[in-house]
Amino acid sequence: MPITRELALQILKYLLDNSSFYFPFKIVCTNFDKDDELYDIEFSQEMLDEVLENDEFKDFELVENLQNLDLETLQLMSKGFIEKIMNNEAVQHITNLAQECRSQYKEELWESTDIEQFGFNEYVGGKAEAYEDCLEILKKLNKSNQ
Repeated sequence: MPITRELALQILKYLLDNSSFYFPFKIVCTNFDKDDELYDIEFSQEMLDEVLENDEFKDFELVENLQNLDLETLQLMSKGFIEKIMNNEAVQHITNLAQECRSQYKEELWESTDIEQFGFNEYVGGKAEAYEDCLEILKKLNKSNQ
């Protein structure tokens, strides 16, 4: 999975500060050939300093490294999958709510003199817009997490 230079640095810093944390991935720098010693990024202060100082380290990927799975790692992975499933359900639920509110909204009531009809229509329209805004936020978050 491709990652940014900034994320690679953030991961390296975290892993150096939390040496007992098992990270089930290798960070590789795709600017180097697989045979090059700089292709695999080691989790060390020296490597972090090298990446910070050397502009040749530009493009990174996470590659699975599932040799030593422990309970904490399995729990974190499970949470990630569950969040993905729950997020998809949330998107569908909010989509349904937005469609329901949008179907109740009537443009012909924009100039209604009946204050109750006008007020309820504006209320429903506001809810529809809020749900649609929520969907946009979730879609942006989903894209940034991929």
